Amino acid sequence: MSTAAAAIFQQASQLSEAECEELYQQLGNHLSRVHATEEPLTSDLQATLDRRWEEIISGKVPCEDAFVVLDRIQKRLHERAATAS
Repeated sequence: MSTAAAAIFQQASQLSEAECEELYQQLGNHLSRVHATEEPLTSDLQATLDRRWEEIISGKVPCEDAFVVLDRIQKRLHERAATAS
């Protein structure tokens, strides 16, 4: 994630649920315009994305910072490499 994207994400994590939903819609609209030449999402895929988004913003699905997850993965890879040699 770029520095700019990380900063935006940090700010977005402070938004209310309603503000997050509005941002989600705006980003979706933006991506739709950017990727207008690609095939549109199927209704099943859109329903899945909408359901997953609701699970995330409701707190039903716990989320972790991407940098924390990547750091954990990197540590595991280093541990495996160390034991393999």
